[in-house]
Amino acid sequence: MSSILLCSAPLTGHVMPMLAVGKSLVDLGHTVSILTGRKFAQRAGAVGITHIPLPSECDYDEHNMDAAFPGRSRWPGPLRARFDLDKMFVAAMSAQFRAVQRIIESTSVDAVVGENLFMGLIPLLSGSPTDRPRVFAICTSPLMCTSVDTAPFGPGFAPSSTRAGRVRNQALNKIFEHGILRTAQSSANRVHRQLTGTPIPDFVLNWPLLADKTFVLTTQAFEYSRSDRDHRLTFSGPIQSTSNSDFTPPTWWDDLDGDRPVVLVTQGTLDNDNLNRLIEPTIRGLADQDVLVVATTGGRPISDVSTSADNLRVAEFLPYDQLLPKVDVMVTNGGWGGVHYALAHGVPLVVAGTTEDKAEICRRVEISGTGINLRRGTPRSQSITKAVRRVLGDNSFRTRAQELQRDLSELSAGTSIAATIAQASENVTPPSGSQLH
Repeated sequence: MSSILLCSAPLTGHVMPMLAVGKSLVDLGHTVSILTGRKFAQRAGAVGITHIPLPSECDYDEHNMDAAFPGRSRWPGPLRARFDLDKMFVAAMSAQFRAVQRIIESTSVDAVVGENLFMGLIPLLSGSPTDRPRVFAICTSPLMCTSVDTAPFGPGFAPSSTRAGRVRNQALNKIFEHGILRTAQSSANRVHRQLTGTPIPDFVLNWPLLADKTFVLTTQAFEYSRSDRDHRLTFSGPIQSTSNSDFTPPTWWDDLDGDRPVVLVTQGTLDNDNLNRLIEPTIRGLADQDVLVVATTGGRPISDVSTSADNLRVAEFLPYDQLLPKVDVMVTNGGWGGVHYALAHGVPLVVAGTTEDKAEICRRVEISGTGINLRRGTPRSQSITKAVRRVLGDNSFRTRAQELQRDLSELSAGTSIAATIAQASENVTPPSGSQLH
């Protein structure tokens, strides 16, 4: 049996898929550890994974980002994504890499598995493959890598493989890499030189393609086609959990089985500090509609929802595997996990998100035909009402969502990724010695 190290930034949406893969590896009899934030120690231990805390300089509380990264909240939309890349992810490269190296030097590691925003694996991949364990990348978000067929990741530009589109893509990618994201790329290159003595081998967002194998947590039908990249990628489908058997439904649960269409609205668990961005305007817009609105606050107290309506039901959390079979439309700010839960249940979407990677996810919803993209982070109530009514009245959105549901049902990410990693790692002798300069 092999010893496998998982690596993740301390973000729930990135850690949880890694833990799911790790559990599948544990079930196969392998020894698994995870290098991530301290707050995930209990969750790791619960599935038989040894927790190794990140160095304090790259650990933080995702629910208090402004404390860890002062000024972050002042940046709007794609500019916040630029801030995050530089201050949150690239800045962690050195400490992450040194932590990985210490683990490799002190234990026998057969394979290292990192999620796509764990930049500390880039220096590890810069050496000879014979001098390191096998390295696997898991993309827990939309693909960020550049391509001749896609514009830069972040603003939510549509892809294009036409001659004119590729000219546009090349120009925009150059502007982003050498202009808008120049600071992050320069920082990554400087740190990489300090750690390895060599320049960074590629654009920082392309690093998963340097890995021995790259897994993408979606179906190919939901991701943009990349003629120059797709042969390097394995589309594995999302990793989704099921609820505990002790789930106690709220007292109003039976209302979901009535004659009215059910509309779920959520802002997820990260971008939910201001419920006026989406939840409140959705409640107001649908208050006089013949629908039942279910709002989940993502952990915020129910009392934080200030708008009331006769057709409103509110909860902090509800298990999606129990709720979504009863839902007709999901209104969301476009979190990767929530969108895939909806698609896995054939539920069409109305999406409105601009922060983090949400503009990209919302555009994929639009292009895949599985929902309507409002293209704003704080849409008007009237716009939400119109979009919900259109999705309910036009069966093409549900038909397309159900097509992706069938695609996703044929994929089993946790077990298939674990089996691939286990097979590859059992055929490799782990190296010894440091790469630090």
